[in-house]
Amino acid sequence: MEMLVTKFSKGKYQNEGELFAEPISVGNVKLMGEMIALQALRTVKRYDSKIADKLYIGLIKDLHHMNETDYLVSDGYDCAQTAICFLYQFIGRTVHEIYGKDRLGKEITIKHACYREVDKLIDGLRNRPDRHGAIEYIDFTNYKALPMDPVNCFEKEQDDYSKADTLMDAMHLTDKEKEMLEYYMSGWKRSEIAKILCVTKSCMDYRKLRIRYKYRTYIGAF
Repeated sequence: MEMLVTKFSKGKYQNEGELFAEPISVGNVKLMGEMIALQALRTVKRYDSKIADKLYIGLIKDLHHMNETDYLVSDGYDCAQTAICFLYQFIGRTVHEIYGKDRLGKEITIKHACYREVDKLIDGLRNRPDRHGAIEYIDFTNYKALPMDPVNCFEKEQDDYSKADTLMDAMHLTDKEKEMLEYYMSGWKRSEIAKILCVTKSCMDYRKLRIRYKYRTYIGAF
């Protein structure tokens, strides 16, 4: 199935890894913001489907129809606009550059900082009494099958990875091994990680063996 990033870039990007590998620009900031909003909503849906599910469905419909005459965007597009506005201030930089440090002192990238801005908006919509139930339900009974949307790489702000970071430092992992392990820890599937990292599954299996070996060597038995 065609991924949304491929559909809405008219084939320019085959996956979100290609999109986010480019510097932020006037030409791609809108698509970047929309993809980050989708990723954020997909994650929040797992914990709070009552509000996030409606926002997510609304955003999906917006992306398919917003260029039509007289079409009114849903509240879900607020998430995309928040992400777009946040990214716009970093034109010329890549989303993987360091944005700053969070309240735990851990460095975060521009992309992760953007996720958190979207998460704050979603949290505000979820917790405001006047918005509960105010989002119109969209009936998708007869709606066409949708393309596959981007993989989830959203990191919630309240998660504390300090213990995991300490273990990874003690294991003396390479940057590539750390990157793959972080994706696994975030719940990504093997096939998704291979596609994003542009590596073969055999290469991933080798890295997993190296990680296991280093864990036994520096930490101890499983």
